[in-house]
Amino acid sequence: MRSYRQKWKMLWHMYRNYGMLCLWQAKCFANRNVLSGGTIVKKSVVTLLLCGAMVLAMAGCGDPGAKDAEKDFQQSQETYGTVERESCDVLVAKFNTEVVDNSALNPASTDYLTEDHDQYWYGLLEGVYLVVVPETYTGDPETDIVDYMLIYADNSGEHGDEAVAYAKHLVKANDNAATEAEITTLLEQAKAQAASGKTAYNGKGIAVGYLETSDAYQYQVLRFYKG
Repeated sequence: MRSYRQKWKMLWHMYRNYGMLCLWQAKCFANRNVLSGGTIVKKSVVTLLLCGAMVLAMAGCGDPGAKDAEKDFQQSQETYGTVERESCDVLVAKFNTEVVDNSALNPASTDYLTEDHDQYWYGLLEGVYLVVVPETYTGDPETDIVDYMLIYADNSGEHGDEAVAYAKHLVKANDNAATEAEITTLLEQAKAQAASGKTAYNGKGIAVGYLETSDAYQYQVLRFYKG
């Protein structure tokens, strides 16, 4: 029998799995002061509040709703898949392997690592970063488990092609079995669906999201874990 806390966490992850780009996705832009006008923040906050209200209502109103929600959650896992929990260092190493083995781009280096707002920012090129967001930040990337990762790029256009290439390597690092065609489709779908706040799924435990403002944009790779 799951505890109330476990049910709440399970339901929260279910709504994230259904592709809602909530506040935690807008957070990276806010942390770098690139949200101008507040449109994405307001939309994300409203989405988060609606999701939260639904989660709390279902988790706190007795077993029938909770059982239905748990069934939906199990079905969503079957539909969208799950991946194993991995640490920040492990996934950065996988990203670097993809970059070094398949391109002439710079890998992520601790020489250009900064920790900002409980996130790990690796400078790749001028205005281009690999950002790793842990589930719970401790300051130790060897043990912190990745929640999601993203390629953040200034909207100057100077390294646009490189940013997309990095995004492809990031998807591959999170799903080694993904083909070039599958990765391209995920990125294209994510960008096309960005206005609706939806992500693109591959059915293998990850999804790709896209956010853009007048100043910057980011390709996000979200990871879905069991439980």
